[in-house]
Amino acid sequence: MSEPVVLRSQAGAVRSLHLNRPEKLNAFNDEMCAALIAEVEAAAADPAVRAIVVAGTGRGFSSGQDLEAFLRAGGGNGGMSVGEHLKSSYNRLVTRIRALDKPVIAAVNGVAAGVGLSIALCCDVRVAADDAVLTLGFAKIGLVPDGGASYMLPLLAGFGRGLELAWTCDRIDAHEALRLGLVNRVVPAADFAAQTATYAARFAEISPSALALTKRAFNEAIMPGFERWLEREADFQNEAAAGPDLLEGVQAFVQKRKPAFAAR
Repeated sequence: MSEPVVLRSQAGAVRSLHLNRPEKLNAFNDEMCAALIAEVEAAAADPAVRAIVVAGTGRGFSSGQDLEAFLRAGGGNGGMSVGEHLKSSYNRLVTRIRALDKPVIAAVNGVAAGVGLSIALCCDVRVAADDAVLTLGFAKIGLVPDGGASYMLPLLAGFGRGLELAWTCDRIDAHEALRLGLVNRVVPAADFAAQTATYAARFAEISPSALALTKRAFNEAIMPGFERWLEREADFQNEAAAGPDLLEGVQAFVQKRKPAFAAR
């Protein structure tokens, strides 16, 4: 029997959810996204859980969407549109994370790319191992940042730097991510699990009502239009996916070459 695609563990009042497709660098397929949504819902309903950690097994947090799985399912090619896929999967996930009355901590080691990075950015706070590498990667395959990244990136890093990262898909290390405000702290990779556990435990000791109401206040003050924006973000992604650049970008990715996007 194969292992679950999301592993659950509990230490005190902290629930840890580990993305568990290490052979794919925890790339998301429909099963893993649905499992993570279900685990977040279960943690929300469990009074024994006062803080949640989302992490990855193996060498990285998540390399993003499993493109091969999406294409096999007919995504963007007569099957479910990219926008429909977003609305039924990642948008549901990040909306639930933002609405959750409990703190959600992203524990980022190794690679956080594409929608994997988007999900980390939509968590409340982020701890990065000093070996972490962050990159969006969407523009490399002719797409726009999704999973809430087009909202969260300029919010956290500022408009100019956020736009630059979205366009160039530059890979940044943990310390640059800290300088930009994309992560809250950087810890040694050798002690990552222990230090993340200690950090998360701090939130489990704070008044639950103070945590919940403060998060709601910040959400309403800074990002009241988040859910509406996710719908618009999906529309932009549909428009991007309808053109020829997605096919060229994916083929270039599979063939490990530089894409040749035509001027229009």
